[in-house]
Amino acid sequence: MEEKILSEKESLELISKMISETKNKLERGGGNIFLLWGYLGVCVSLLVYGLLNFTGNHSVMWLWFLIPVIGYPAMFFMKSKSQTGSVTFIGSVISKIWIVIGVCTILVSISILYDYTLLPILFIMSLLVTAGVAMSGLVLKFKPASIAGFIGIVLSFVLLLVSWKSQILVFAAMSAIMLIIPGHILNSAFRKQQKNRSNV
Repeated sequence: MEEKILSEKESLELISKMISETKNKLERGGGNIFLLWGYLGVCVSLLVYGLLNFTGNHSVMWLWFLIPVIGYPAMFFMKSKSQTGSVTFIGSVISKIWIVIGVCTILVSISILYDYTLLPILFIMSLLVTAGVAMSGLVLKFKPASIAGFIGIVLSFVLLLVSWKSQILVFAAMSAIMLIIPGHILNSAFRKQQKNRSNV
């Protein structure tokens, strides 16, 4: 069977369709995943900061591991409930972006088991996640995620300029900007889309 050669117009239409389908799927379940990681980031950051100031015990830094321990199982559960239909090429690209970022964050986390002073952990984690948010937004042509991602990238470098305790609060603020705000925008877009469909 001969392969059909697509014209430039047909190729653009196909890409636009894939982006639209992926965006619809992201709006359907992606908003909650953004919110999951965003609120986890804020809550754990504030918990670590509060206990650190209250007890002065640096062992509370181990509480950072609550983010992946709670986040990954919750995310897989949420994705299994919302997964419908086939995965588009664009959706596959975004998944692979986050797989690479996920592997990198896990390896960075493991490095602190060897020596917690080895790397600027919060800076690297923030830079990886914000880059992922920005790339996802650019691929999907979803401006709130793109803007939040690039703001987060800039704020990541602020972490190198402030005291290590202040870094925790900056990280909490970044979680709100790059994940919570886009998450609520995604959910709002999905509700609006559903309302428009019901009115047709």
